[in-house]
Amino acid sequence: MTFLSLNDTKLVKISSDNQRSGITCKSILTTIFLIPFSFYWIIAGEIGLVGYALNTYAVPFYNVIFTVFILLVLNLIYKKIFNYFYFSAQELLVIYILLSISCALPSITLMTILITTLGHAFWFDTPENEWRILFWDALPTWLTIQDKSILSGYYLGESTIYRTSHFLAWLRPALFWSGFMVLLMGMMLCLNILLRKQWIERERLTYPIAQLPFQLLGQTKTLISQSFFRVGASISISICLLNGLHFLLPSLPEIPVKRLGGWKGLGDVFTEKPWSAIGRISVSFYPFVIGLGLLMPIDLLFSSWFFFLFYKIELIISSLLGLSQIPEFPYVDQQCFGATLGLFLSLMILGWHHFQSVVGQLKKIKKSKESKLYRVAILGLIFCFFGISLFSVQVGMRLWLIPIFFGLYFVTIIVLTRIRAELGFPAHAMEHIQIDRLLIGSFGSQGLGKSNLVALTLYRWFIRSYSSHPMPHQLEGFKIVAPSTRQHLYIALVGFSILSSVSVFWVMLHLYYHHGAVNFGGSGWSMQFGSRVFGELQRWLTLPIPPNPLPFIGIVFGFGFSLSLMWMRTRFLWFPLHPVGFLISSDWGMAYLWTCMLLCWAIKLAVLRVFGLKGVLKLRYFSFGLILGDFLAGGLWSFISIIFQKQMYNFWP
Repeated sequence: MTFLSLNDTKLVKISSDNQRSGITCKSILTTIFLIPFSFYWIIAGEIGLVGYALNTYAVPFYNVIFTVFILLVLNLIYKKIFNYFYFSAQELLVIYILLSISCALPSITLMTILITTLGHAFWFDTPENEWRILFWDALPTWLTIQDKSILSGYYLGESTIYRTSHFLAWLRPALFWSGFMVLLMGMMLCLNILLRKQWIERERLTYPIAQLPFQLLGQTKTLISQSFFRVGASISISICLLNGLHFLLPSLPEIPVKRLGGWKGLGDVFTEKPWSAIGRISVSFYPFVIGLGLLMPIDLLFSSWFFFLFYKIELIISSLLGLSQIPEFPYVDQQCFGATLGLFLSLMILGWHHFQSVVGQLKKIKKSKESKLYRVAILGLIFCFFGISLFSVQVGMRLWLIPIFFGLYFVTIIVLTRIRAELGFPAHAMEHIQIDRLLIGSFGSQGLGKSNLVALTLYRWFIRSYSSHPMPHQLEGFKIVAPSTRQHLYIALVGFSILSSVSVFWVMLHLYYHHGAVNFGGSGWSMQFGSRVFGELQRWLTLPIPPNPLPFIGIVFGFGFSLSLMWMRTRFLWFPLHPVGFLISSDWGMAYLWTCMLLCWAIKLAVLRVFGLKGVLKLRYFSFGLILGDFLAGGLWSFISIIFQKQMYNFWP
């Protein structure tokens, strides 16, 4: 049996072992065993138990790659001793997929920051902020923790979540919020089932993020035998180990590869107008990002760095013309949101025949496996959206706002999933797309009303950032597993969404009641998100914001510009600009990674012109080595940091 490899350049023989489903007791139980440890690793790093790490701000998650690599090595040792593999390649791929999707949840871009808000408004209420008067009455008691005796151990530590009073107090909000997360992930799964055939089989997108795990776990012997792979791994491991030793012994040399200029970058160098308007801009040469960049399509590489510079030029010209005095001008964030809407419309047009065939499958009297799957997906969408709507009404969101809010949310994450499938950009926070701010700008804070504002505040945790979003991981899973595994994977994803949602609460509360939220000083995320969202709610209620139609100029421009770029690409094959590059131009990650994209574009273009497609194929193995080596060495430093609770070198960000 054969099927196409991820790069679609050659046929790969799949052994009879791999034709069997990877969903087995071994793969399921192993993943369940790994989840608590993986969650502890992520949460302890991101909320600042030891220093400050961002495990889930880049994909693939390095802790997951590190973990499955250890399993792979143990699997090879097991074969040497007993002459057969304990895990099949499909089982290892399933472990990778389930662990990646699970690890998307305990992130400061998802459920970790949700938990930090549940008692914040009640613990930090003061006569000065008047939160008790302003919005206490609108916060649902079944979703928050209001008893300060319960919150005392949470914030101060030296206690335990396993005390009966603590456990019972948290049980209800934990179950309700976990149920809401499961409904969200259920809708994502149903949407991915409907999109899978169009994006994977018809358009045959490249899925750069999924290529390393596929090669590492599915074609281990081929990968390791490549000299270019070993060279790439040696380079990135050497850099990361040397920089880690420099962190411990500053007298040793280092190779600077990350954020030259620090978090703020080099923007502070420019102090005079109009150059001071350039904002955050940094220079970085992360080995794993360069490795991922070398797997990306060359036109998307060009578009990413080109539109980043285009965005910076916009800021400079606006300052030069004095237009920067207008609040938010040149409406860059709104332009990017308009580009998101334009790209979504383009994707619907490109997939029109596929969606017609889906409807046709539903109308068939004689049901095939495919038509039954589509029917289940449609029914699942209806059920999950009904559950989400019912939940939102109870939270306080008005019925008219529910389809608008969640419509914008799912448009955004569908486009995000497309970005991952087509571009494979490793850091896609998309924090410039703030749905709550778009709604307030459209209707005004008074137009929305207090109950809607409270609902938007309680929902801020899943619309603030999309770095670790689970939907792209789901679709990548459909790409890299064999068809025999895919059918069972759908069911496993539902089960693990339930398990993972509950596990986030368990691990998080275990850590907080032991150490105390006030003692997580490494990052500030243990409390700062609650201060941010409830502080904004306070301002919305005390200083009403009127509707502001001017930023819609940016949305209209971004929408039209995105459609124009897609039209050009369908008419002229040589056209190098892609709207995805425009969409991510002002994103958090581009400020740090644009130099990596520029370097990868130059390298890939040179290799293609000098050595042709054979050279590009060799370059792929070199890139796999760069990624894996950086993740293994960087993951080792992070692992040591968590185990010994001592700050070590952070290779990212």
